[in-house]
Amino acid sequence: MSERSVSENRKLWEAAEKAAEKAVAEAKEKSAEEKRKQKKRVVKLGLMSILVALVLILASVAWFAANDSVAADTMAVTAEGVPYTIQTRNSSGYYSSVYEGLETDGMEWKISSTKNFDNHVDAIDTSKGETSPGIEPGDHGILEFRVNPNNSETITVDCIFDIKAYVETTTTGENNQQVTEVTEIDNSGLLGYLKAHIMLFSGIDANGKYTGLIGTDAELRRVLANQQYTRNGESYTQIYWVWPLYLENLTSEQSNKIIYAPTERSSVITYIANNKNGFFKDCSDTAAQVTADLTALSTEYSSAIYNHYNTKYDNADLEIGNNVSYVMLSMQVSQ
Repeated sequence: MSERSVSENRKLWEAAEKAAEKAVAEAKEKSAEEKRKQKKRVVKLGLMSILVALVLILASVAWFAANDSVAADTMAVTAEGVPYTIQTRNSSGYYSSVYEGLETDGMEWKISSTKNFDNHVDAIDTSKGETSPGIEPGDHGILEFRVNPNNSETITVDCIFDIKAYVETTTTGENNQQVTEVTEIDNSGLLGYLKAHIMLFSGIDANGKYTGLIGTDAELRRVLANQQYTRNGESYTQIYWVWPLYLENLTSEQSNKIIYAPTERSSVITYIANNKNGFFKDCSDTAAQVTADLTALSTEYSSAIYNHYNTKYDNADLEIGNNVSYVMLSMQVSQ
């Protein structure tokens, strides 16, 4: 065989290798995309739709009165004897009729196409075949509020966030009339999945990465401590929420896949390990083992480790989708 033919054969072989690698990469990408769509379809169908309202629990006060002095572009509630008013932007939520039927006091959070919990009509994405809004894995948004002191120039408070879940059931009543009821869910395991998977951050950096993870306490509530507000101030506190689509969004060693800033890595891994029964369905690993495994994943990918946890992460998502109809984010303010 001539020297020239050997060279040509080598080039042909290299070209064939590149074509094969490209085909494999495209097949993997297509498979991942189909998996993503399937997961979102299953969870979205089971979830039906998501109600999000801001429930304002002021100490032990059980009723609220509107503050008529608040500007027209805001909503506010106060209560007798409480030295502050909580304000949110004024807007009607898509599921306000369901929310109003719940046995709770409160008001809706800021709802718009950019600052929302996907429960506004603008959140419907017809390109994905959606016919109703509702959150699902991969969604994210911003929530806004402020605390306005009534009797002083400044006030310092703790803002305590919690998540409640509801299930909608329909039964046949008298005269074959359909009766729909919305009942609060008290299943601790199911609530644990929901509270773990919907994560809250206090900021976002110039690269669009989340900062300031708001971790959970023993009761799975998130606490934003020592927040100071000035009377009649214009600035609102922004809370960034996200429901990670994949576990790799929290554990990947690749910066283009991770959703938070590098400085948050340790906090997020610790958060996941401490809430392992919420992040993962049927996880028997110790918190120490979860920490070690996810730390290893953050530096070098291992299919064995990743698949072990990713299956459990997806299964927790599906439990939410199959059993939850609505979710409510609440905020308690404490001095």
